[in-house]
Amino acid sequence: MERGSLKRWPTQRRRVGLVFLLVTSPLVMSKVSRLSGEDMIEHPFIEKRDIKPETCLTCHPEKKDAKFVHTALGMGCTNCHHVTSENNKTTITLLATGGDLCAMCHAAKKGPVLHGPYKAGQCLVCHDPHTGDHPGQTRAEINTLCLSCHGTGQSNVKVSPGTQLVALLGNQTVSLDDYRQAPKLELDRGGTSGHPIMGHPLVGKDPRNKDATLSCLSCHDPHSSALPNLMAAGVKSQTDLCAECHK
Repeated sequence: MERGSLKRWPTQRRRVGLVFLLVTSPLVMSKVSRLSGEDMIEHPFIEKRDIKPETCLTCHPEKKDAKFVHTALGMGCTNCHHVTSENNKTTITLLATGGDLCAMCHAAKKGPVLHGPYKAGQCLVCHDPHTGDHPGQTRAEINTLCLSCHGTGQSNVKVSPGTQLVALLGNQTVSLDDYRQAPKLELDRGGTSGHPIMGHPLVGKDPRNKDATLSCLSCHDPHSSALPNLMAAGVKSQTDLCAECHK
């Protein structure tokens, strides 16, 4: 993802929480909203002098050991987390939550069409904030990631009508209403073809980029677009996009 310039943290840091409930945010001009709450993590006590990345990574080595590591880790844990230790109690909160936190380093994309989770500031549904096995710390390879919400009968998706929640991509949850609003694709058997028309491949060599593999991102932008259906940047219409491969 594109990185913007770092912004100076507010002098009085907000004690925002880690429960991801959707609210409207005036911070990000692209209308990317934030997730917030008042909960905070009570952590085993750490002496003030030991509040530093080396201490964190001693107990949380998994935050730095993976194929792809978020560059923010090299800037130090306290660039995203606010840690206080007093009265034999250590408390950890986030400096901001959801899209607001990400927008402190990543320039928010603007466009008339915004991907639902991106607009809602639900960056962590698709991205791990620390490490991952895929570029951009996505929680799965691209087609699996997209089809978690846009596919049908996906084995990694668990719908719970009782709680009105949907579990996907491991430990991520979205509301049942948001999940139902995501357009569903009826693909050919095997899920490797069938969009936008039956028989159209979803995997293989990308005709638009000889160095890339064909995936959902070959035709769609995952965040924002000037065209309906989040058509990829650089084209004027869906017809033009198709013409790039079907001349």
